[in-house]
Amino acid sequence: MMRLLLIMASLLASAHAVADPVGDDWLRRIDAASTVSDAHLRLELQVTDARGTTAQREIEIWQKGTAKRLVRLVSPARLSGIGLLVSGGDSLHLFLPSYPPARRVVGSKRADAFMGTDFAMEDLSTMEYSSDFSATVDGSSDTQTRLRLIPTLESSDSSVILWVASTGVPVVHRVEHLGPDGSVTRRLTMTDFRVVGGLSIAHQMKVEDLKRGRITSAQIGKIEVGTGLSDRLFTVTHLERP
Repeated sequence: MMRLLLIMASLLASAHAVADPVGDDWLRRIDAASTVSDAHLRLELQVTDARGTTAQREIEIWQKGTAKRLVRLVSPARLSGIGLLVSGGDSLHLFLPSYPPARRVVGSKRADAFMGTDFAMEDLSTMEYSSDFSATVDGSSDTQTRLRLIPTLESSDSSVILWVASTGVPVVHRVEHLGPDGSVTRRLTMTDFRVVGGLSIAHQMKVEDLKRGRITSAQIGKIEVGTGLSDRLFTVTHLERP
């Protein structure tokens, strides 16, 4: 899920920036600051479309290390059981109970919205920036630094921008996805950082789909860190269970 006084003119910089060691070091430090042995949380979501109509969603997430994550829709009932699994490396599976079995998600499909929300599947599956991106520093202020990311995997985005705290714990405050013309098409903002299990974790998130005029707001309703999750949770077999 970023209140920024950085120089906005830099948003027009070239999308073909070359990565540099300083930018890549930022990504490694961001990853180190967010690494968790394991975590279990519930996200309460409100989705608002361009007409102002709202819908509620609840998502449960389990994560182990930086390579395993299970995301499952809890409510509404008609969507319950839909799940997304990261089980190591570049492996990403989507399970729809009405259309078994689970299927691999590849390439640009990772940028598709996850089941009626404005979170992309890649938002929910990315755990380490340094494994999927290189970066270049593209501006800074006393409070935040702007990083332009260069995907190392196939992506539908021309560019991704991170806004990260310049001092202290390098937590990400905002993620912006740019279209081919350099304009922001989707924005993920994260606020209300609280320390849980020694980590600074955003408890409020907002995703804005600027092309469709939609907003998804999310807040953590429950979070546990370091409970000793079993590897058996992070298998396709478990993903396909009701």
